[in-house]
Order: sequence, then structure tokens, then C-alpha cells
Amino acid sequence: MKVALIALSGKHDPSFPPLTLAYVAAILEQRRHIARLYDRALPPLDNWRELQRRLHAFQPQRIIIGGEHSHEIERAAAQIHELYPDILPLYARRSGSDAPTAVTGALEWIDGNAVSSSLPANDLPYPARHLLSLEQYGLRAPGGEIQTPVVIGWNAHGQWHLREPRQIIQEMRAIATEFGIRHVLFREPALTSDSAWLEEFLSLLEQASLGIQWAATVDIDQLNNTLIEILAQAGCEALSFTLAAASVFDSASSRQHVRNLISQAQSHHIETQATVLLEPPYESIARLIDVAATFGLNEVSFELMQTLRVGDDEQQIQRFARQRYQERRSRQRLIDRFGATLGGLLWQLRVQGLEDDV
Repeated sequence: MKVALIALSGKHDPSFPPLTLAYVAAILEQRRHIARLYDRALPPLDNWRELQRRLHAFQPQRIIIGGEHSHEIERAAAQIHELYPDILPLYARRSGSDAPTAVTGALEWIDGNAVSSSLPANDLPYPARHLLSLEQYGLRAPGGEIQTPVVIGWNAHGQWHLREPRQIIQEMRAIATEFGIRHVLFREPALTSDSAWLEEFLSLLEQASLGIQWAATVDIDQLNNTLIEILAQAGCEALSFTLAAASVFDSASSRQHVRNLISQAQSHHIETQATVLLEPPYESIARLIDVAATFGLNEVSFELMQTLRVGDDEQQIQRFARQRYQERRSRQRLIDRFGATLGGLLWQLRVQGLEDDV
């Protein structure tokens, strides 16, 4: 049977490949169906005419539409329902964390049997990456090389279930062998969510000597100098984490601890990327940004807490945050190089020069 899978663009991270649907495609191929995966996040498939042209060429008997928002799935189904009435609307996150649930739903629909279609999560095949144009996605390693995500845990009803470390390592080896990609991303959950699992995973990963570098999300509260060294030995090249004002910015000792961890990571050639949560009141945001600029992060982004999401003001605040951060980061670089006194004077001179140019 020919089955077309249409991945709708995710609003939070459209540059992330649709791993959940890639898992569904893999199990369909394993059962001798012919699968094609069309990602609407990538041009020219963001144009419905082009997508319909490709569907016409493929002539699928069934279509699965996967997305993260029901109203978008409904709109997509309306575009093609007259020509292709046999459609499965499927909730599917691009991260792949809900793959076991999505695969079970797809198999029930294909087989028409809810009892025999259930598949244990550990028995899932690797996602069908050969159906994806991996080079077209925006995921890149710190050095600019192509990076592809690898799922390390499944999320069911709000609970995370981590995969067996050996399975993850085997998948990494397969990616390097089949696609020549040697940079992977562990996006969710946080790599540090289970210390016993992490110890086993890092030990096996170092022993495997894959020659693969990786990036991961971590909980900065779980980091320490010893763990950072072990992460580096196992191939870590970048760490991402969230900084919240309540836990970091209000304490001088906490701020210094974060600076020390970032410095330790960078001494092991691990880049650090942070998402800074901007919290009310409005007048405190400038201070939060100024403090974040002193941490020496390689990359930073800003997110507003739910209480600050006020329509058009959200984008305005984020633009302000980005601009102020860049300004304060430039000032901090001068201070780091020339000392507080001279660096501050050079910064004032630079600002004065910019004002004179206006």
C-alpha cells in the first residue's frame, strides 16, 4: 500500500525535522508499505500546489497528516480531502518524543485492529531519515556541520521514559555509517534528568569511541566541574540550558556559580547556549539582560514568561532584549580585555562615537 505522510510546520521550531512521522514511516516500510514523507516546513512543499503535484505523481491510497495543532491539521485535510478521502489526522511532535503513541495510532488505522497493532517502544525501528532532506534543516553543529537529532526518551502522559543507552549508541553508529553525519543533538528531555541513566550512557558512549560529537539540553543545577569533564570526554560539544531570574539572577553566589560552570565548559571546548526567561516586572528586564551579558555565553535567546505574553508587546520586548544584550555583551568583552576601568571608558567612548554618527 502507498502511504503519504504530510508533516505540518511546527510553530516553535519549524527547522526541526519531523521525527515522529519519520518513525511512523519507518514502521510502515518495515511492514512492506511504500511510504513518502512530505514536510511542509521546507520549500517548495510549503506551497500547496507543489505538494498536490507530488501527491498526484505518487498516487497514495492513504494519507497521514501529522501536526501539533488540531486546527492546522483540519485546514490541511480540507485542502486534499476531495481527492484523497482516506486520511488519518495525527498529533505528531516534530521532536519524536511521542513516536510510540503515534506509531500505535497509525498501525491501528492501517490494520483496523487495535489489539494486535500495539508495539513496545523499545522495538521501534530507527526513524526513516532517508525520507528526509537532512541538509535542508537549520540544525548545525558549532562548527557549521550538519547535525541531526536523536531521541533519548519517550513522553507519555507527561512522564518521560528514557531509552536504553545501548540503543541510542547503536542508532548514532548507524547515522554515521549510513549518512556520514557525525554531529547529533539530544534535545529532550534534559540529559541530566536521571543521574544513574546518565552515568551508564556516558560510560558506554566513551567506550564506543564513535568519533561522533553531540549537543544536549541539561539542567544547569545538575552540572558540576566533574560532570562537565566527563561530558567532554564522551564527545559533548555544546550544552543548552534555561536560566530563570528567580533561581539565578537574584543571588550573587548563584551568578558566580553559573559563570564558573560556563567557564569550565568552555575550557573543555564545549559551547554554551542559554534561554533566559524574562519575568515581570517590566522594569527588572533590563537588569536581567545586563547580568546575562556577563556570563560569557556563546549563544543566548530570550523567552517571556506566560504573564508577560501581551500580544504585540511580546515581539517588541524580545527585540529590546536582543539589542540590549548585544550592547552589554560588547561592553563586557571590553571589560574582560582591558579591565573594569579602561574597559568602561572605552565603552563610553564607543557609545559616544555612535551617538556622534547619528
